[in-house]
Amino acid sequence: MYPKQLMLETYWGFYGGKYASREEFIREAIDYNKDLGKQWNPNETVLGCQNVTIQYSCWNNKENIVQEQDFDLTADNPSGFTSGELLFKIHNEVVDLLEKDDYRFFEGLTLWKRKNNNHDSVPLYFINQTTLEEV
Repeated sequence: MYPKQLMLETYWGFYGGKYASREEFIREAIDYNKDLGKQWNPNETVLGCQNVTIQYSCWNNKENIVQEQDFDLTADNPSGFTSGELLFKIHNEVVDLLEKDDYRFFEGLTLWKRKNNNHDSVPLYFINQTTLEEV
């Protein structure tokens, strides 16, 4: 069984472009959380599976609508994702679309469903996104 909520006490803003290294990203994310009075442990294993699908909302300027998109991630370690690895990979996947979006702030993940009801091994998590005013 997968946790219904992940990383609810982890805060991040999807802006500033992609990070070339996980180490640089983790330093920035630790400082970001520290500035908000939070302590973040990037080495904590938060999801005990090797594959996950992440879904999020973004503004589509061409069609003038909000749309949902998703992508798959694979953990480097077969035993699962650490908080640092998961947030780093999510950031690099979504930053290009979200850095100018109002809802570009991360406040955890919520289990939505399993990607395929016949295969319980791949959970689908939705990014809890907020605006600056809601942070």
